This record gives sequence, C-alpha cells and structure tokens, in this order.
Amino acid sequence: MRLLFFYGVLCVIAITFSSRLVLAATDDYTVRLFVGDDSTAPTTPEITSATPVAQTQIDVVWSAATDDVALAGYRLFRDAVQIATTTLTSYMDTGLVASTTYTYTVDAFDIFDNFSSTSQPVATTTLPIIIPPVATTTEDDSSGVTGGVMRAQLEAVTVTPSTRSAKIEWETSTPTQYIIRFGRTTTYELGTVRGGVYLQRHHTILTQLEPGTTYYYELTTINGRNTVGVVSTGSFTTLPAISSDLPANALYFTARLVDGDDVALSWQNPLQGNFSYVRVVRSHLFYPQHPYDGAVVYEGVGQAFLDDDALTARSPQYYTIFVFSDTGAVSSGAVAMVQRHTVGDPMVPDTLPATSTPLVPVDIGDDVVLSAVEVLFEQNSILQTFQSEVRLDADLPYVIAIPVDAVPAHLKTILVTIQNPTDNSVVSVYMLRLNKEGDRYEAVVTPPLAVGQARIIVEVFDYTAATVRRISNVVFFYSADAAVVFPDTIISITRLGAFFIILCFIVVSFWFFIFRRRREDNQ
Repeated sequence: MRLLFFYGVLCVIAITFSSRLVLAATDDYTVRLFVGDDSTAPTTPEITSATPVAQTQIDVVWSAATDDVALAGYRLFRDAVQIATTTLTSYMDTGLVASTTYTYTVDAFDIFDNFSSTSQPVATTTLPIIIPPVATTTEDDSSGVTGGVMRAQLEAVTVTPSTRSAKIEWETSTPTQYIIRFGRTTTYELGTVRGGVYLQRHHTILTQLEPGTTYYYELTTINGRNTVGVVSTGSFTTLPAISSDLPANALYFTARLVDGDDVALSWQNPLQGNFSYVRVVRSHLFYPQHPYDGAVVYEGVGQAFLDDDALTARSPQYYTIFVFSDTGAVSSGAVAMVQRHTVGDPMVPDTLPATSTPLVPVDIGDDVVLSAVEVLFEQNSILQTFQSEVRLDADLPYVIAIPVDAVPAHLKTILVTIQNPTDNSVVSVYMLRLNKEGDRYEAVVTPPLAVGQARIIVEVFDYTAATVRRISNVVFFYSADAAVVFPDTIISITRLGAFFIILCFIVVSFWFFIFRRRREDNQ
C-alpha cells in the first residue's frame, strides 16, 4: 500500500512538472489529445494541372484533401516512384530531361497513417530542346527578340538597398531562371548569383556590401526553352552608415503647469555613456537651439526642477534640456512646452500626440520637404527608415538622423516625438541638431527599457513656428535579452511531459493490478 501511495505521488509530481515546463515555454498554447483509433482515410486529392515550364521542370498542382480528424500531408509520385512528401498542394519537379513524358499521381494521409486512394494519373511532356537560329544582330532591344529567338519579358524590377545589402525583386512574363552579376564597376567583378528554379516572381539579396557605395548589376534570364537574354542593367547605392559623437538625450522631459504660473519640470538622465550634467534652457520665442539660446533655469545632475513664475510675463514658454558629457560634448536636446489655459493665447505647435491616436502611419504635408525614406534610424550598425515598421532594441541607445539635403535650408526646427511603448500617453520630444560634419541633423535617444509598440513622429517647423511637414510610423521595441523558445522546443517539452504522465499511469496501473491480485490470493 505504501508503494502504491509512493507511485501516486510520483505521478502527481510528473504531471505538475510537465505542465510547468509547457507554461514556461509559452503562455499561449494548444493541447491536442487524440484518443482511440482512427481507421478513416482522407479523401482522394486530384491533380488539377501538370505544367511543363522548362526543358527540365514540371509544376504539379492538386486539389486539397479532407480528413475526419487531422490531415497530415500528401505524397507525390512520378512514374510510380515517390518523389515528395509535403503539406502543400503544389510541387516544382526539377532536374528532368527535355522532350520526356512523365506521369504523376498523388495521395493523402492523416496523422494515424491512413492513406487515401491514389489520384487519377496525369501525364505531360517537358519542353523540347530547340536549336536557335543564327543571330542576325547582337543588339538587345525592347521587343524581347534576340537573334530571332523570343526571350522572357521583364515586367517589373525593384532594388531596395540597405546599409550592407540590397534586395532585388522582379517579375517576368514566363517562368525563368536568372543570373545576376554585380560589382563596383560595369565589369561586375564582385560576384554572380544564380537561381535554379523556373519562376515568374523572383527575389534575391546581395550581401556583404559596403555602406554608402554605388554598385552596378546585370540581370540575365533563362526561359524554359533555354533562351538566354540580358533583361536589365542598372545601379544602386547602399545607405550610409550613421554614427554620432553626441551624448544621449534625457528621457521623458515634461513641463507641467502647477500653482498659478509655476512650471514643474521632470526628466530621466541617461544611464549609458559618459554623462556629466544637464542644463535646462527656456525661451518664449521657440525651443532653444543650443545651451546658450535663452535663459538657463537649471543646471546639475537632478531629475526635476520647479521654475517659479515662469508664465507670469509670457505664455507659452519653450524648454530644452541638454545633456553634457564629461568631454564637453552636448546632446541635441529634448524639448517641452507649457502654456496658460486662457482665452487669447497664441497658437502653438502641437507636438504631443493624442493618446487615442491609432498606431498607424501618418503623412501630412508636402513630401518634397522631407521623405519618409530619408528619416534614418541606426542601432548596432543596423540601419532602418520610415518606409516600414521600425524595430529597435529597448535596452540600447539609438540614433535618429536626417541628411541636410533632405530638408529645406530655411527650416526652423526638426522635432521627433517618441511614445513610451508601455504607456503611449507618455512621450519624449527631441530636437535634431546639425552634427559636426555638417551633413546630417541627428539625435541620440536614450532607450525606454520597456518593450511594446509606439509611434515616432517627425515634424519640420518653419520660422513662424508652423508645422510644414509631419510623418510618423510604428516602432516596435523588443528586448534582446528575453528568452526565446522555439516551437520545436515547446513540442519537445510537451512530449516529454506526456511521456512522464503515460509512464506513471502504466506503473501505477501495474502495481495496482499486483496489489489487487495479492489481496485476492490472501482471501
């Protein structure tokens, strides 16, 4: 009896342990328990097309099958020999012989290894080898005919460069293979990339490139009849690498009206870098552009200050907080504005987004003033732009930069508003400052140390303090230190827990049977 009790406790421990392992892996999981036996086979799929797209490739497509419990996949046969097991309903059969007929069949199977009947066979023949006529000209033209042989038409091509790579995407009128040569000159000396599958939509990524460098490429296609032709040549320039010697700015700088005309200022000093002290400067005209542009209201290492009677003479008041490093370098500045809530106050720029504003891109004003692609973010040598969602490590500082030639020379100020990823009603507003090289406006931003989604808003102001351009996009802050558990790991842990449970159940059942037999024998 004691032994039975011991094994019962062991079973409970195993169940608890396996459950905790699954919960530790993920908070969202699905448990599927299949009990009993399934003898019903899936329905029979049917091949809907077997298309020869080249002398060496046939694309096969079939209809989806269904199962009463859970469909597991399909088996594809060529000439009665299995060539693929897949969960998809299509397959590209490559490495074939020209002018050869092949017959295909397919069947389906479920998780209990019940197999459907085999589909009706479908036969097709690969394309023949054609000897092209002697070329009458070597010139390439837009008609798609080279020496009397039709080649594939290029329908679209797009090159998207980043700092150290470039993605090339294109479409052709017929399925093709491709060859891309590239280099710093039109001799394309750096390398060749080749695609071995016949497709109509292609993409490839050229890697190990240098930032801010112009490259040339040549795109050649090979159609299903082995006709080769150059369809595109061009060039692209990788994005420049951004670096900044500016200190990180203060975080969450706010100005709040309290007790009549007093203004309560608060902020967080940067934790990274060689921080020395901060200086808060105030002006009634607009945000101070440098540490001496206005009245100095605070200087020190604190993180809060009460500016007495700040609004007594004028409203609104504009504040900028600058961070000084121990080498004397000065940050670009974080800004805040406060005003009396009385009738007749002058219009002021609204740089703080409403908390109810959805996390969607915003594009207001003329994109001639500033394009989204010219707003650059760099972190750990990874460059991103406003063209797509920005992803940043929540634990590391990052640089926001805009090239000088991307904005008009007469601008007044460039402000960047960044929401707190855990509370979008809390924002930090930074001013972009011209770097020492004079080629970029930039700011170093202190990390939020919190994960989540937020908006980043970039605004350009003219000399009348009016917004002439406002663009924004979503930024996702993630933590690189967070543990990542892959689905295969979760499955393995779940199976381990199930194994313990089943083992305990068998052992306890066995001992219970022995105990019962002994009791019956004693009686």
